Amino acid sequence: MNILLAVPIMFFILGQGLADSCIEDMDSTALLQTKAELRSLQTENIQHIALVQEPGNSLLVDTAADKINATMTQMHKAWAEEGFWGRGHVMSHSPGCGEATPEELQMTIPGWQQRHPGVRSFCHFSNFGFWFPEVQSPDYRLFALQSTWADKPSKGSICESFGAVGGPEVAIKYDGLSFTWNHARDCSDIVDDPYCYTMGWLKGQNLDGAVMKNKTAWHLLAKSECQKIQDEFQFVDEEATVGRHVESTPIYFSRTWCALTGRCPAVTRRIHKEHTYAKCQLGADSGEYAATEMAYCYYKACVLPGKRIGHSNECDY
Repeated sequence: MNILLAVPIMFFILGQGLADSCIEDMDSTALLQTKAELRSLQTENIQHIALVQEPGNSLLVDTAADKINATMTQMHKAWAEEGFWGRGHVMSHSPGCGEATPEELQMTIPGWQQRHPGVRSFCHFSNFGFWFPEVQSPDYRLFALQSTWADKPSKGSICESFGAVGGPEVAIKYDGLSFTWNHARDCSDIVDDPYCYTMGWLKGQNLDGAVMKNKTAWHLLAKSECQKIQDEFQFVDEEATVGRHVESTPIYFSRTWCALTGRCPAVTRRIHKEHTYAKCQLGADSGEYAATEMAYCYYKACVLPGKRIGHSNECDY
């Protein structure tokens, strides 16, 4: 996804059943006192539970669970009930952009490009993928401006942000990868930080951010990164159509949520990289490939010592 993204967590209250049975016969004063003491003990114990979910396990820290459930439930409503990621056709577009037809969604991207030389693919298909960059970025370093967007608590257009301090500490495991957020601020952090981590494009991973100032060099790097994706997974062109890319976007949102709850199979590296590979193909006609995605990820978050994920000021952007 990119910066235009403005995606049932269960948790255990330890010992509640035991507490209720033990205090059943106490008078009301003792009952309230005992309940208060037990809740205090439970809270103290819960705070030390690690947020690492294995398949089938939905154990989350109480307050972290509430926050993750809240922000992801809001994002889920946006894609499942409101069809937000399918609204490109009702949004405004740059002149000449957003003119794709439903039939073109099924066409392979290289085949479409051969039949439409000189037409910017990102621009043409933006009425179905409103997050596509209709025009090439004048300076990819401008993506640094996005890094603080979720730092302040806010309701947001898609989901609530709990801010740089209020966001919970959360650990995630999926498809052989793992890391821990210092603060998962909002739904965008939850779905896109693992996506960018899979790509190896967060600051502190595989990209040299200094290359970004040279647009030609950044495009060449993007071409190389896209080739690595294809070398690893050998996607056929039919797996990277615009239609599949748009319709499968909520899948990586939902499956990332599942990596935390265990209620369905966790997201995979292949799901993430298929999503990116469509952008690699769309950007091939202009020579930029996935350069925008790389810049988005680089400024989205950073990898700190101990496989910790930080944001904004933690990353020294």
